[in-house]
Amino acid sequence: MAEVILTGFDELQDAFKAISSIPFSVTRQALDGMADVAEGKIRATGESMGVRDTDPDAQEHILDNISHSRPKKTEDGGKAFITFTGSRKRGNTVTRNAAIAYINEYGAPRRGISARPFISTGMARNEKEISAPAEEIIGGWIEKTYATK
Repeated sequence: MAEVILTGFDELQDAFKAISSIPFSVTRQALDGMADVAEGKIRATGESMGVRDTDPDAQEHILDNISHSRPKKTEDGGKAFITFTGSRKRGNTVTRNAAIAYINEYGAPRRGISARPFISTGMARNEKEISAPAEEIIGGWIEKTYATK
């Protein structure tokens, strides 16, 4: 009689346990890497859509003030937010760059401003490039973890 044997489930279960407990320092590096790439892609998409302020007296533009928050731990991993810091002053009016970015992204129909969704478009068009640092960092951690076992 013939017999077919499948082994290795204990090692596979151990591997899944190890992967599920990735240290947050590794997750933080992955999130920082993803956010850095996302910032550049959003900036480039904004440039291509003409989001940059055409005011010749403008000292700062929203595309020059893109940054990301410090990564935060969540129940299933972590997250970081891409934000627009600072503000712009025209005369006596001060406007937060985040508000300017919001109006550019979604438009302001009452004011006749059409939407230029540079944030969502930049993120959607560049998903692979944005996720690449996380794949490299987490993949490297997994390889290093299993190379020693």
